Amino acid sequence: MSWSQIYLNYDQDALAVYANVGVVRRAIKDIQANKVKLIEHNQSYLLFYVDNQKVKLTPQGIQAANCSCPASDHCKHIIAAVFWLHENAIIENVEVKSISDTLNQSFESSRQHCDPLAELLAIDSSQLFKIVGKANIRLAYQLLFDWLQNDVVTVQTQDVQLRILVPQSATPIIYTAGTGFAGIISELPDKQKQAVHLAVVAYLFQQNQKNWLWPEQIISQHQQKNKQDQLTDDESNLIRQIQSQINTLITHGLSHVSASQANQLQLLNMSARAQGLAKLAAMLRQLCQLVEMQAKRHFAIEERDIILLLARITVHLQKLLNSEGQQLTNLRGNQKRQYQAEQKVLDLLPLGAYWWQNKTGAQGATFYFWQPQYKQYYQTTLARSNEADNNFNRYSIWHTVSLWQSMPNMLMKRRFSLNNLLIAENNNLSNNGPSVELKSTGWNEQDYEDFRASSGFRNWKELSSYLQNSDTSDNLFEQVIAIHITNSHKPVLDEIKQSLTWCIKDNQNNQLFLRLFWDGIHTQRLDMLNFILKTAHQPLTVLVKCIKNDSNLDLEPFALIYKESKTNQINISNLDFDYEELYSKEKAYKAFDTSTESSLKRQITQITYQQDPIATFILKPTMTLLEAITSSGRLILSSADKQKITQLQYQCDTLGLNTLSHTLNKLTQNQPIKIKHILQTAYLCHFMNETHYQLPIVITENEE
Repeated sequence: MSWSQIYLNYDQDALAVYANVGVVRRAIKDIQANKVKLIEHNQSYLLFYVDNQKVKLTPQGIQAANCSCPASDHCKHIIAAVFWLHENAIIENVEVKSISDTLNQSFESSRQHCDPLAELLAIDSSQLFKIVGKANIRLAYQLLFDWLQNDVVTVQTQDVQLRILVPQSATPIIYTAGTGFAGIISELPDKQKQAVHLAVVAYLFQQNQKNWLWPEQIISQHQQKNKQDQLTDDESNLIRQIQSQINTLITHGLSHVSASQANQLQLLNMSARAQGLAKLAAMLRQLCQLVEMQAKRHFAIEERDIILLLARITVHLQKLLNSEGQQLTNLRGNQKRQYQAEQKVLDLLPLGAYWWQNKTGAQGATFYFWQPQYKQYYQTTLARSNEADNNFNRYSIWHTVSLWQSMPNMLMKRRFSLNNLLIAENNNLSNNGPSVELKSTGWNEQDYEDFRASSGFRNWKELSSYLQNSDTSDNLFEQVIAIHITNSHKPVLDEIKQSLTWCIKDNQNNQLFLRLFWDGIHTQRLDMLNFILKTAHQPLTVLVKCIKNDSNLDLEPFALIYKESKTNQINISNLDFDYEELYSKEKAYKAFDTSTESSLKRQITQITYQQDPIATFILKPTMTLLEAITSSGRLILSSADKQKITQLQYQCDTLGLNTLSHTLNKLTQNQPIKIKHILQTAYLCHFMNETHYQLPIVITENEE
């Protein structure tokens, strides 16, 4: 039997999970238009010509397929080639030697083709563990523990497919016979895939009474972590003290806070740290810094910032009081990131460096890397909690600070190997301990093509779906997202938003707007991006971070992978750090110098800014009202305030926001207003604002 039979096992549902319904629909149109031709087939691969593109299918299944088109690896051409095989059987029987890789096992007999469960149960767990890494093993063990506790997994067998429903995915995880562990497909984010897929295989072993040996270290760590946890009397007393301090802050008025109140918060922060409440301590430290800045009448601080943080702390305190066991352990948090030593060598390619600062004064640089073998992101951070260290700045980090016994300005230009790893969850690497071996070269053409094919986005519909389904409360803003460039416009200044806006289009002519905001002082990123895009270099991929601006979710560039015009060398421009290397000392380039600023301001981008009715007419007015009430500490509503609340309630009821309407009604029921009702309203506004946002993406309606 020919190995091409593997592809007959992918039905339309599986292909929709692998790509999406729209891609499948366009692939069917290509089949109907007779745009697919088989031009070569042998023991190693099938080669197709699909709508002017070459597609190669191999015995390792659809995950290993590749296409010459610049679109995503989940493109319509690969799907169309699979559909062609559905309609046109390969008559010739080709004997194929088994590729006995644990992650990529091929068919050896027709019997194996028909039993996907038996194939997965034949996987060697020890070999699988070597591939996925300790962080994924720990997460998989925790997932399996939760699934078995709550009985939430459903397994369905459909001919040559297994479909597994788990809480982490809205669509089934699909295993198709003959494709091995690497052939499991799902719509999970890349960071979660290996861990969840590993947990699925372990679950199948468990349910079929097969022996699955977890590493002893993973078991002991899990048992230690899941010991029954309860609040002590001291911790409960500390929570009551914090609640009392919150009430005092609001009663005295947030416009009248003093340095002594900041000192009291600092003492509470120290107590929380001493009692192992790391998450609470971090929030109290932030509150202390905000109150201290407010006491000094710092221009960057508003009472609204303090109200929202007080509301978040209050919710966290209630969670602590009403939790126990593993849930309480998670709420406590870790005092320090827990690093584990791994005895392996990690081969890394630099992606980009990101300089960050926050309102409380913390600042630092996060360095991102790509591991081509495991196809995963890694990162490490150098930071300070405040600006007291005058020697810690962008220049010193890049040119003088040691990272793994090497300078970052050298490390972020070349491939290197990392030995004696210390690694934490989410592939965070310790900036101390490991030793580095620099290679003589950086990225090459093949490295980049593999990276482009296995990570990032080049289809804005897929990007839009990913952003909408991501958790904006935390994880999304910590991720780095790779945007692959097919076609882009020159960046222009958006006069309304005072930002440099760069429009990038995908193959379907959908538009993505990347923005760098201008505060009139710090223009380095804008200068760098504008400069390099004016050269003859070819931009290939831009790395972005998600930032929240009012009701908009913006993507902010911080690094650019480009191909040099003369040498075709693939290089990286770090917008925060490569300032001196690209600009000559004789004539420094400025995107916003005094001679061009006025003309740039007159260039208005063709962006339609839609007014968000919920944010504009409900959330912002509500927060303005709460800010006015808490600023003075006078918790008595005036007749004008009551009228505003009545109007806000009417608008909430009109839009179906019943919970917020009910919460607003509580403000009018008691005079003076109960502080808990103020904080409930503020938190609800915060929660709605975090989950309600507009994307910088314009999708065209027409499809191919």
